[in-house]
Amino acid sequence: MDAAPYKINTSPLYMNDIDPVKKQDVVCHCSGTTKGQIKELVNNGIDNLDRISRMTGACSGCGACDASILELLAEYTADYGV
Repeated sequence: MDAAPYKINTSPLYMNDIDPVKKQDVVCHCSGTTKGQIKELVNNGIDNLDRISRMTGACSGCGACDASILELLAEYTADYGV
């Protein structure tokens, strides 16, 4: 059997509908979550990994993005004085 082609998650439950997205801006490749989305969430008071994961789907696949998102959280919360 042939493997199914890779399909981008287009579920409305995820916030991965920003178009176009630069490859270097994607933090979670499983959900398509970008740095900009994380920054926007932090700007709106969502400032922990669990809530970001629930809002975007990040960290719910392979888990490789956990450390990167935590680094962005530290940077962005400092920027916003959270």
